[in-house]
Amino acid sequence: MRVLIYALLIFFLVISLLPTFLMFSTAFVPEGDLFNRTIEKIMSDFEAPRTVLLTRVRPIGKTFELVKEEQNSFARLDPVKGVKGLAFSMGSSDINRLSHVVFKLRSSSTLRMVVSFKDIKENVERFAEIVIDPIPRWKTMRVDVEAKKLKLDVLHVSQLRIEIEGDGILDIDDVTLVNRYPTLYNFVKILREDYFGRYLLNSTIVSVCSVLGNLFFCSLVAYAFARKQFRMKELLFSLVLSTMMIPPQVTIIPTFILMRKLNLINTYWALILPNLVTPFGIFLMRQYFEQLPTELDQAARMDGAGDFRIFWNILLPLSKPALSVLGINTFVLTWNDVFYPLILTTSREMRTVQIGLALYQKLNVFTWPTLMAASTIAGLPIIIVFLIFEKRIISGILEGAIKS
Repeated sequence: MRVLIYALLIFFLVISLLPTFLMFSTAFVPEGDLFNRTIEKIMSDFEAPRTVLLTRVRPIGKTFELVKEEQNSFARLDPVKGVKGLAFSMGSSDINRLSHVVFKLRSSSTLRMVVSFKDIKENVERFAEIVIDPIPRWKTMRVDVEAKKLKLDVLHVSQLRIEIEGDGILDIDDVTLVNRYPTLYNFVKILREDYFGRYLLNSTIVSVCSVLGNLFFCSLVAYAFARKQFRMKELLFSLVLSTMMIPPQVTIIPTFILMRKLNLINTYWALILPNLVTPFGIFLMRQYFEQLPTELDQAARMDGAGDFRIFWNILLPLSKPALSVLGINTFVLTWNDVFYPLILTTSREMRTVQIGLALYQKLNVFTWPTLMAASTIAGLPIIIVFLIFEKRIISGILEGAIKS
């Protein structure tokens, strides 16, 4: 029975972690997705019909000769006949993920081969020059690609060009582009792209300010409810708790009108002010303060301490576990919030990271690896914050459970 329980726990753990694993894994894929990775891309298929082949491969000079031996077709380059090279169409490709180019060669004499890229602005740049000795049999050759050293537009490369110099015949076949896998370029690309860095900054500012506001103001209100005696205290506290039942879709309209009247739409204040105090934070801190002995307050008053000093120097330092729970809860809710930032911001400069992810497919060329890299970057701060405060959160939960 115990083995069955452990097996079920492991099964549910794997199921719960599977989406996160797929997200992280796909972020390192150069093209495609985790199950359909594009590591190699064949540029030449000389077995295809000539009409189809000419749309993918263009001759440099006169039309190249297509030779067929047994069941294999390949291109033959002969500078004497005016066939100087081949240009393989790449559309408008980003070559930062490329590791190397592989092709098969066969040569009748010593030749000089030049490999270059051409971008959409018609700029051509060489990245490899190779002296080829006579090769009577097919030989596989590899040419490394270092996109960082190229000066042309590496984000929009239109052609891979292979040219030869000298007298002799060169046969070429199976030209293949090989991507790096795994690659970190998706993370670099998403941070360079558009406003994603600004989205991260906006989310950080809003989340940190909301956390600090909740820790201070919720604790201040909770101190009054826990330690002070005044008329209708329980009624007011019940009203505070009742606001937790109101969905945010109901409050967004009056919040929007209020922010518009204050001329705060599309500012940080519009995103921070509604989150400075939450009923959950007041409830959590009040319950924790009530568990602390009142003798501490009385002793401090005997020494001449006022309410704020008792709150700041005695109760808050003893409430670190509860503050950690409130802080991580506020940070996660604010960081993952989509509804309020979407309504209260109007420009891309003020969008938060979750809005940026939601609009990514509409504003960018959609690819799964870059989207998963963006999602990974957006999720890392929550994981980091949780790991930092993990011990305090667990101690707060255990302490509350033991005291209650």
